Amino acid sequence: MSVTIGILHPGEMGAAVGAAFVDLGHTVLWATEERSAATRERARHAGLRPVGDIDALLTRSDIVLSICPPDAALDVARRASGFTGVYVDANAIAPATALRVAEIVGAGAVDGGIIGPPPTRAGTTRLYLSGARATEVATAIADARIEPRVLGEGGPTAASALKMTYAAWTKGSAALLLAIDGAARAEGVADALAAERALSTPELADRLAAAQRAADAKGWRWEGEMRQIAITLLGAGQPGGFHEGAATIYARFPRS
Repeated sequence: MSVTIGILHPGEMGAAVGAAFVDLGHTVLWATEERSAATRERARHAGLRPVGDIDALLTRSDIVLSICPPDAALDVARRASGFTGVYVDANAIAPATALRVAEIVGAGAVDGGIIGPPPTRAGTTRLYLSGARATEVATAIADARIEPRVLGEGGPTAASALKMTYAAWTKGSAALLLAIDGAARAEGVADALAAERALSTPELADRLAAAQRAADAKGWRWEGEMRQIAITLLGAGQPGGFHEGAATIYARFPRS
């Protein structure tokens, strides 16, 4: 059954997710207020329908997905306060932050976590969901290129907990490689380190190259995510310093 879905806001991931829902036959809205020309072009290409502002989007939507940088998640939730439909926070935020989102939004809040690249084809990307109305969302978007998976264990913020603990390794270990490479260059042993790795851990050369490419393209977006991971680890009784350091590494990469 077709529903109306609002996307806040269609960046690279949000536009691709919205396009996946459009291809299912859903009406997908986005708010043009204070959005850039690049965002407008992404939304147009994805087949999203423009509305003037967030209030108009909320009025017309059955389900709203928040897909934004982690540092903006609470502000976006505040703009949606009072929304009577289902509000899915699909941002890379700590469970503690997800609880604050739910307090702001109210009973319609569903916790979400996206793992994988922008879903341009099936089988690459999952939207994990948790909370009382998670199954409702999963049913609405079943068969989309982004696969919904409801987490029955771990409580209402399980989706954020999974996203944080998954990205803690994938992006955290990439930041560690970048820091080590920087230290080796500063100490004048980069070539010797590369030669030793070729002998003992040859797979790290490709991982370092991939980490550098990813950080050059979107490392600026990961600073806030690393800080949310640090909050998650501290809340679970683990040290957060690993990912505070990773945040410092990614902060060095300017927005392209």
